[in-house]
Amino acid sequence: MLPPPRIVIGSRPWILGGWALPTVVRRPATPDLYRLVAAALIVLGVGLGATALATVHHRTALTRDITGVSGPLSVSAQDLYRSLSDADATAATAFLTSGAEPAALRQRYLDDIARASAALTVAARDADDADTARLAVLTDQLPVYTGLVETARSYNRLGIPLGGAYLREASALMRTTLLPRAQDLFESAQRRLSGAQRDAAGFPWAVLLLGLCTVAALVAAQVLLARRTHRIFNLGLVAASLVALVALVWPALALSAAAHRVDAGRGTGSALVSVLADARRAALQARADEALTLIARGSGAAFETDYRTAMRDLTGLLGAAAARAPESDREVILQARDHASRWDRLHGELRRLDDRGDYLAAVGRATATGPADPPAVFGALDAAISRALATANDRVDRQAGHGRRALTGLEAALLLGTAGLVAAVLLGLRPRIGEYR
Repeated sequence: MLPPPRIVIGSRPWILGGWALPTVVRRPATPDLYRLVAAALIVLGVGLGATALATVHHRTALTRDITGVSGPLSVSAQDLYRSLSDADATAATAFLTSGAEPAALRQRYLDDIARASAALTVAARDADDADTARLAVLTDQLPVYTGLVETARSYNRLGIPLGGAYLREASALMRTTLLPRAQDLFESAQRRLSGAQRDAAGFPWAVLLLGLCTVAALVAAQVLLARRTHRIFNLGLVAASLVALVALVWPALALSAAAHRVDAGRGTGSALVSVLADARRAALQARADEALTLIARGSGAAFETDYRTAMRDLTGLLGAAAARAPESDREVILQARDHASRWDRLHGELRRLDDRGDYLAAVGRATATGPADPPAVFGALDAAISRALATANDRVDRQAGHGRRALTGLEAALLLGTAGLVAAVLLGLRPRIGEYR
């Protein structure tokens, strides 16, 4: 009777019943083992270098996008919305004056339209397909809006009441078409900016894990050589281990530092920008509603309701911004909140004049140019919010720039380090392999 078939793995037989398996698996010879070890170490080293290099290159590109594309696009969208909304409010305020409007208001309106046109040009440079469609609507409808305003202005100069209807139609076009598109453009830019910041602030887990695997493999290879050759140190593998440690620690620290900088720009920069931009939008809407309520002459209850809603939003948003802002920014935001409260009190006085039938006195108060009158107080409010926005936008750009500088020179160092690691592995194992020829 034939004995059961068996497989020999190393020096230990394994008996299998039923089928004869003639293949015999043996341990690899020592030179072949060293070649496998060398190949594995080279693959890990090249993988570590390539992963770190790709991560650094991607993070550098993201920080460059923040400072050169998505950040400026967000600022342009803010300027666009502010210019359009201020133009609408200024046109409404200027309309309240009989005949020729004050030169200062006329110039402010023209400056707003010019700034809006310039912001459209800047935004179109870096817009994606969806933003391009929004910009096309803005570009097409802005001349329609200005045409309606000029028609209203002409009738107003002639003393024809029809001018009010044209101005309300212009304001409706601004509120239902132009401003929503501008707001969508800003929100799209903010999403793009936040996405770049989020990706740039992520922890480099792939670099860390692959680096630890590479270092562990190098240590294991040295232990193997020490047992087989009775040599405590292999200078080539020791050098490769040092290079691997540098390739692990330096990118990890640099990427973490860059991520911290970008994340700081997100928390106290772009997130604060969103709140402040909404606050300025509410303030500008309330200013336009104040003027439109007077223009309606007794039938502006809807505009007054919108004013109240906008003021509630403004107060809440400024409070949220003050709570989120760093200490250095908080003072100017609290000043803006104080200006909003003063303006709201003056608006109440204006409404009391109009409600009791003293329309001319209410119009005179709404268009007065004194430092304590509503236009000046609103100007102080708008200036305070604009200063806070400028500081927050600058912080986004500055922190992203610090993050990019933390990665300076790292790509070239990784290329040299990877080449050095591969060379050190070959120099460490090639003599040991040659001993068996």
